[in-house]
Amino acid sequence: MKRTLKALSGLFENLSVVFLVIMSVCVFAQIILRNFFSMGSSALEELGRFSLVSLVFLMMRKQQIIVDFVISRLPASARRIMDTLIRLVCLAVSVFLIVAISRIMVMNYNVRTAALKMPNYIFYIPIAAGLAFDVLASIDQFIALLAGKEDSK
Repeated sequence: MKRTLKALSGLFENLSVVFLVIMSVCVFAQIILRNFFSMGSSALEELGRFSLVSLVFLMMRKQQIIVDFVISRLPASARRIMDTLIRLVCLAVSVFLIVAISRIMVMNYNVRTAALKMPNYIFYIPIAAGLAFDVLASIDQFIALLAGKEDSK
């Protein structure tokens, strides 16, 4: 599973760079259009928003932000229990979001975005892919934690 996660992480990182470039170009073009030509583009705005959402969900890369200043002061056994609970909660939230996104995708299958006329399900694909990757990563971290490996974070 580690090889698969590493390959997916590299793929998503490369896709995220592409989305970052697209988003930057869209924002820069919007600034030029608005400030020098007094006009905006809803298509650029929509493409920039799609790129930002895709960038955020594809860059999750098997890492969650955990504020552990309280947990780090607990005894080792309590810390391990808290780490296990945190991993389970991350997994549950990701699974819940995948179910919610899949329902939204089914309900809005024929709906298109306003400016680009892009099918809405395409808008949600990077979100679902990023969350699915997060589920796999959470399972991997949970297994590593149960096996007692210190490199579970």
